[in-house]
Amino acid sequence: MGGRWDGPPVAWSGRNGAERLVRTAFVLIVALAVASAACGSSTSHSTSTGSPAVSGSASAGGNGKLDPAVSMPKGFPSDFPVYPGARLTSAGEVTLNGQMTWGVQWETLQSVDSVQGFYSRTLDEGDWTITFNGSSKGAFSVIFSRRSNSKIAGILTVESESNVTHIQLALGVPG
Repeated sequence: MGGRWDGPPVAWSGRNGAERLVRTAFVLIVALAVASAACGSSTSHSTSTGSPAVSGSASAGGNGKLDPAVSMPKGFPSDFPVYPGARLTSAGEVTLNGQMTWGVQWETLQSVDSVQGFYSRTLDEGDWTITFNGSSKGAFSVIFSRRSNSKIAGILTVESESNVTHIQLALGVPG
């Protein structure tokens, strides 16, 4: 297993999962747009999210309700470990210079510790390897890559808000 960091984790914050995904996607798109302007290339983007409305969402009063489910996007790596029983609530992708970057979020009512244990194990076995992980104040982050192709890499963060554990993933896959 890779190095361990006990400082603050890299985590998304905001009122709900859709806002976190949109904010993260925006930052990613801006960074990719700046890079593509320097290279003269084009960017494509697609997003699928659950309803951003506050009604019935996990952030509405801390009642521990999951956001609506969305479908897994076509082409998402089928061997990526998904926490058992987690609901996919947001998904999108950005393509630049043939590099596909997925942004997805799952939600579960299980604890951050349970989710951390699952990903600490599954992202450090088989074709996956952890290069960095850290946890602090009830949140967890891990940077990982494929053993067979280190250009396939990502960051996964886990945090709890309003009694719902959010699992956010950014995964880059070369074209």
